[in-house]
Amino acid sequence: MTVDLRRLKVLLIDDEPFICTTIRQILHLIGVAQANVYEAGSAKDGMRETLRIRPDLIFCDIHMPEEDGFAFVSQLRKATIGAIANTPLVMLTSDSREEAVLVARHLKVEGYLVKPVSINTIKLSMERALKEPLS
Repeated sequence: MTVDLRRLKVLLIDDEPFICTTIRQILHLIGVAQANVYEAGSAKDGMRETLRIRPDLIFCDIHMPEEDGFAFVSQLRKATIGAIANTPLVMLTSDSREEAVLVARHLKVEGYLVKPVSINTIKLSMERALKEPLS
């Protein structure tokens, strides 16, 4: 079975508008409908959007003002609604430190990408996170 990219809802959580624009363009090239790509500029807004849209996949930065991406993932994984708590998530960050990777692994994220990223690395991370090939 393959993922129907036209129906896939993706949430981008990053405080850098340029990164969101770039990832949005990559997702469009892969086949994700632009109307199904949502953005949040902070962990707090990310949680609000997650509860509102119930994304199929989340890309989340680590270093953001106020709460970081790890705080977001921790809160996400503790959600009382199973479908929310188990939302596949890929960290998308410039932080390549082993310590950060270990924290992400402990939080049970489905992927960890270091910026800059390519279309291919985004696509592969999506397939791994969703556990299905993309159509």
